[in-house]
Amino acid sequence: MTNDELLDAYAPTLATLLPLARKAYGSRDIESVQHTASREYTRLLCQFYEGGGSLLDLSKRLGVTYASLHRRVTTSDLAPRQSTTRVKYSDSEYATAVSKILEAKSMSTPSYHQCLKDHYDMRYSMARIAREMGLSSANPLYYGINRARLDSGLE
Repeated sequence: MTNDELLDAYAPTLATLLPLARKAYGSRDIESVQHTASREYTRLLCQFYEGGGSLLDLSKRLGVTYASLHRRVTTSDLAPRQSTTRVKYSDSEYATAVSKILEAKSMSTPSYHQCLKDHYDMRYSMARIAREMGLSSANPLYYGINRARLDSGLE
């Protein structure tokens, strides 16, 4: 199939799933209508991409960012994080964590991503770290965490 044929075949279904898929927050192993839609959206994206479809063209057709589609495709094989109890850290512990993360960022991208993953594994809130770093969203942090997971062979 050509890219245009793939777009015509996949875009309508993906557009239908998109509103619910966007509302799927938390671990990917949660059972909800939103998470089911999100898993199907990702499965179809992977099929589209593996069939030779252009994520850039699809992002324009759906009105979403290329990065969001690319992230779903590249991290689709990563296993969901196991749910555990939340850890309550103090303000000073968050300040120290952010300081370490920013220091790692100044050294190299892989060390930054690994430092993010280390703090994520210790159950620090990525939303709080993003806020303290002056970011409007934790999405870039999760991207870095997933890059570290992919680079270390964790799935």
